[in-house]
Amino acid sequence: MRKLITSALPYIHGISHLGNIVGSMLPADVYARFCRLRGDDVLFVCGSDSHGTMYEVTAAKMKITPKELAYKNHEKMKEILKKFELNFDYYGITDSDANKEMSFHIFNKLDRNGYLKEEEVENVYCEKCSRFLPDRWVEGKCPSCGGLTRGDQCDDCGKLIDVKDIEEPYCVLCKSKIAFRKTKHLFLDLPKFENELSKFVDDKSKKWSKLARTETSGFLKNGLKQRAVTRDATWGFKVPKEGYENKILYVWFDAPIGYLAFTKEWCEKNNQKFEDWWQNKDTELTQFMAKDNTIFHSIIFPSMLIGCKENWKLADRIMSCGWLKAKGIKFSKSRGNGLTTEEALEKYPADYWRFVLISLYPEQNDSVFSMEIFNETINNEFADIIGNFVHRVLSFCYSNFGEIPKVDISKGPITKGENMILTSSAGLFGNRGEKKSIITENFIDCRFHEALKNIIHYAKLSNAYFNNSEPWKKDEEEKKRISYIAGNLVKNLSIMLYPITPKFSEQIFDYLNIKPEAVKWGDIKIANGFSGKINKPEPLIKKIE
Repeated sequence: MRKLITSALPYIHGISHLGNIVGSMLPADVYARFCRLRGDDVLFVCGSDSHGTMYEVTAAKMKITPKELAYKNHEKMKEILKKFELNFDYYGITDSDANKEMSFHIFNKLDRNGYLKEEEVENVYCEKCSRFLPDRWVEGKCPSCGGLTRGDQCDDCGKLIDVKDIEEPYCVLCKSKIAFRKTKHLFLDLPKFENELSKFVDDKSKKWSKLARTETSGFLKNGLKQRAVTRDATWGFKVPKEGYENKILYVWFDAPIGYLAFTKEWCEKNNQKFEDWWQNKDTELTQFMAKDNTIFHSIIFPSMLIGCKENWKLADRIMSCGWLKAKGIKFSKSRGNGLTTEEALEKYPADYWRFVLISLYPEQNDSVFSMEIFNETINNEFADIIGNFVHRVLSFCYSNFGEIPKVDISKGPITKGENMILTSSAGLFGNRGEKKSIITENFIDCRFHEALKNIIHYAKLSNAYFNNSEPWKKDEEEKKRISYIAGNLVKNLSIMLYPITPKFSEQIFDYLNIKPEAVKWGDIKIANGFSGKINKPEPLIKKIE
């Protein structure tokens, strides 16, 4: 099956933190890796969200241009994401010519089809700076929760807010009180899409995450309001319409169009048809994001595509998750809360972070991160349960045979321990066993926290089998039989963990002389499983002192 997978674009006016990783890019990567193992035709795209007023604010403080800041951070972010083992098929930037062309195309289609309205509005103006202020240059208190509001969205509760409703607003640049002046802008007429959006949500949302459904239904119940497409700012794409040359397209408009542009750039480089991915009903589109990004993917972006009347692909699955908080505080680039991805990788390898972040994946509720939780998870689960089992089994097989012996387990008496492992009726590891089926369904449903929890349980039961079988006390034939089964439990475990901790799994594949590109999800089995020469294993996971 053809699967198009997108991750919400990291907004890189600063280096992304762990909350950005676990909220969109990491789960999208885990799902893409799983789908590839299953044999699906996968395209996984993402890119740097490079426009918006936060670039202007940050660049002004650094005394460089917004463009210089965007491209500098883009290159830095690409390097960090690669170290995090995020295996994008294509990672672009929204400031590209391809995205400019695609954004202008969609803007012009919406304009011609009557979905853009001109309105005179009062916008924020700073008398001291003598300029209109983009929303993100205005801060104050959220009228809903009292938290910090930045422009059109609360940084604490995530609600979209009219800048006029911000309490005690001030200019980010000079800290002065703000005023309002009249100016003309173009708006996307969202109310016109109400019927088509409701049908889209009814048809598709059964496969969405619970948070995505909740956020979307709540937004629809409040009624749709038109949303500004243009703004008074300097960094971004100039509006392609007469009379608006001094305004730019709002960042929320060109950012999601980046998904299309990145796909087109990839297709041109790989001799593929763009239409096969974005205008084909047989393609399944799955999009990953944190809960505060949901409405842009479930309401606004679909409206833009519907309004073009060009048969664009709409999301089949929208996977929203909660926030990762640092001891009760949401991670934030602007506030400097939480470890950045760069700082994290200086401390420990990518697989350590991937393992812990997936164990904390906030599928339905926010989750809390601390270094204490990190240390306990690595030591007690990754090292003691998984790493220890893998090393013990492979060391035993290597020292006794130099290989995973080839054994026909259909011959000879089956012990009680083997019966638990081999039969589907026990519901653990058999070729049709419940445990493999549950883990498979966890990945399909994008319940990655549950998948990892079940994989850890798999390792515990595998270890119990090896301990209880006591192969070191058995004769040669029985020792071979136990080594064959335990060796295949290790191989199965490495495949199950491959989407989550790819480097760890690849090290096991290397011990088994298996090429990673040859591994398939269907190789998770024991009967007619793996046998052959192996390399001398070393401990893979070092405990944190």
